[in-house]
Amino acid sequence: VRDGFARCGGDAYFTESWAPVKIVDTGFGPARDDGPPEAVVTRPGDACWEEAKFRFRSSLTVLVTLVDHLYGSHLQTANFTVTAAQEHLSPSHPMRRFLLPFSYNAISVNDNAHFNLVGPASLAPRVFAFTDHGLRMAFAAAPQLMMTGAEVPNEEGGPLFNRARYVQYLKEKKGIDTEFHRQSAKLFTVMRTFVEDYMKCYYATPEAAFADAELMGMIR
Repeated sequence: VRDGFARCGGDAYFTESWAPVKIVDTGFGPARDDGPPEAVVTRPGDACWEEAKFRFRSSLTVLVTLVDHLYGSHLQTANFTVTAAQEHLSPSHPMRRFLLPFSYNAISVNDNAHFNLVGPASLAPRVFAFTDHGLRMAFAAAPQLMMTGAEVPNEEGGPLFNRARYVQYLKEKKGIDTEFHRQSAKLFTVMRTFVEDYMKCYYATPEAAFADAELMGMIR
């Protein structure tokens, strides 16, 4: 990070009822030129508890904004979806019409993001505490930090693009069971039914969809 700014870091631990137990922060201790960073453990009632909570919330905000939102939503999902649709689907194709409300204005928004959020000396480098090198390292690490189901190894049944199955995997294999994940699985089920009902209007069978060269070109 730049001089005068604190480093990011912090893992928060909670009870089953979501009461905070401790925060383990590798960015709280002194910086080292080599070797693993020193972890500082802070618990409720400790003198630095309020600061530790603020650091954790701030670090989490940076993580979600940089990785999930800017990289995941803008630079990956939106870019890939719009590019694949426009390069492989004709203007009257039913799937292109279906995707339009979800991808409307994505090209313009991402073009603005490229110049206003990603470029040197733009908004993101000014808002975040990273040095130019640190920001490049953060973007380079973003693909490995994304949790979408694509990171599930083959030997464990991955990659998992079915969100409901992925949520179940996280619960059984990683012990991750949050309200966010449970609701995301419900939303996936609703959206999948919506897509399937729409597809049935244009394809009598799944085989008919697979026979659509434009659709398969977009997916590939």
